[in-house]
Amino acid sequence: MRRKPRSIRSKIVLALLVPVVALTGLWVLDVKASFADATALRDTYNTRDNVSLPCDRMVAALQSERTESAEFLATPDGDAGALQTQRAATDAAIAQFRDLSRRYRGSGVSAEITRARFADMATSLDSLALVRARIDARDATLTGVLGGYTSIIGYAFSVSNAAATSSDPLVERVMRTMVAMRRAGELLYQEDALLTGATTAGRFGAGEYLQLLQIVGALRFQIPTAGSTLPAPDQALFKSMLSGPAFAALRSAEDQVIGKGRAGGPVGITREVWQPTSTLAAGQLFAFLADGYDHAVTFAKQARDRILIRFGVSGLLGLLAIVVSLAVAVRIGGSVVRRLSLLRTAATELARQRLPELVRRLRAGERIDVDGAELRLRLGDDEIAEVGAALTDVHLSAVESAAGEAAIRYDMNKVLVNIARRNQALLDRQIEALRSVDGADPRAYQLAVRMRRHAEHLVILSGSARSRRGLGAESLATILARVAGEMEHADRIAIGPMVAAEVPEHAVTDLGHLAGELLENATTFAAPETTVRLSAWSGPDGIVVEIEDHGIGMSPAAIEETNRRLAQPREFEPADSARLGLFVVATLAAQHGIGVTLGPADGRGIRAVMTLPAALVVPAGETRRSDASRLVGMGARTRGR
Repeated sequence: MRRKPRSIRSKIVLALLVPVVALTGLWVLDVKASFADATALRDTYNTRDNVSLPCDRMVAALQSERTESAEFLATPDGDAGALQTQRAATDAAIAQFRDLSRRYRGSGVSAEITRARFADMATSLDSLALVRARIDARDATLTGVLGGYTSIIGYAFSVSNAAATSSDPLVERVMRTMVAMRRAGELLYQEDALLTGATTAGRFGAGEYLQLLQIVGALRFQIPTAGSTLPAPDQALFKSMLSGPAFAALRSAEDQVIGKGRAGGPVGITREVWQPTSTLAAGQLFAFLADGYDHAVTFAKQARDRILIRFGVSGLLGLLAIVVSLAVAVRIGGSVVRRLSLLRTAATELARQRLPELVRRLRAGERIDVDGAELRLRLGDDEIAEVGAALTDVHLSAVESAAGEAAIRYDMNKVLVNIARRNQALLDRQIEALRSVDGADPRAYQLAVRMRRHAEHLVILSGSARSRRGLGAESLATILARVAGEMEHADRIAIGPMVAAEVPEHAVTDLGHLAGELLENATTFAAPETTVRLSAWSGPDGIVVEIEDHGIGMSPAAIEETNRRLAQPREFEPADSARLGLFVVATLAAQHGIGVTLGPADGRGIRAVMTLPAALVVPAGETRRSDASRLVGMGARTRGR
């Protein structure tokens, strides 16, 4: 018996149930963890002396070395003495940090995390030698130098942040506030290093101006935000410092650099102006932070004396439980999202690619394996899978429907071609009969030719080969003269200059059909008393055949739409049968590479221009108008026979 599939709702309930169970279990552990908090508070002195202060001194040395390195790189012939002196100070601070960190005696989860950060910091410090080597070789950009030092300093802050953990909320808040404010101060030192190098060089290098904008934006946001968690008295002093003259001068200098500087251009401020401004602001900030850790130690002592049982780690463990719960929820939700994404991709591909391509192939006459074209999706066994199965059914129905439509269209095309060919045969016999009768009515001959051309429309619509072929290559003048003579209103067609050119046999009939359609439109939509002008000459892109009438004309929008259809023929739609002649002209022109365009004639009317490519006709000079008129007469005499 098939197992009933689980619904999406049941999976969501399961995802919500896991964190509740996890948090309940963690609550039981909270009592035991509270006793460890009291012990952890005694370690605050140890953390301050062996981790926080040495780490801050190391960060300060790295920040100074970064600024000196930026200045050294910006001075091609500069002396490396100051840089070497600062490197020695940095090495001493690193050695002191490593020595004191070994004396760290923290306990608990936070202490293990802090020790793990020590290992990360040691690995990061190993990369300092590579950064220095690139600076000494001057094989580094200013942004690259900033990035190298900033990465090492970031690991140092991760150590400080790990060491700031405390079981007492107030102690931890002060410790983390100090770390956050020092992180914000690091942005100030990044800005100083970047502008020291840029002002020394006299201009911004590649990417430096954009990096400065990012640093300034982060600095102005993070410094006020970092101080927002200070105790009320300290927060008031901090706000007073930020609104004081030192930081006001710093913001003014930043605005001057941003306003006047630009990428790859001058900085907009000199080093002599920037350095004292930055030094004063940074000095005030770090002087404010100097006794921050002492405040934390004082709070820790007070908390240790009053703490009995406190649920210190409940929030942290609860956070871990939530993370685990989220991981489970993400795993389940990820499966749902992944399958929905697969379903959406399949539906989009089906609607935009597969179905249109199958319909195109079916309409082109290809045979399609309906079962082989079936959409197959593996989406599990829930509601999403049912939607996928429905999509498969829709696809199969659409393919079957398109195949049926294509079959009907194919059969209808065969019927139309059979009818057209029978009519052509009868009309060819009628035309031959009219030619053999002396004194036959010319209009009867003209109407028969017109009917034969309309019958050929059906053959062209079906895409079948034309049965009527020429007896060899003919001159362009002969073809146009014959077509003009076969028009119902041939007496209104005036033949202009006619270039001497030859048309190969395979194109004679289609070119005559094309010219006949355009001439018929010209004579039909022009007033009976007006003349239609037909001429041909050599142009830069081939032979140009022009048919100009003085009829009712067309609006500019209609001309534009017609030219678009002529340039890009599309599949004929039965609902568009009123434009059958336009479709035939576009199809024949596309098959032979002939350009057909319409435009307004001088005064009123329409000018139709056919451009015959060089591969279709071979021009050999221009005949006189009298020769063209003689050819028209020959066509008329042929019609009268």
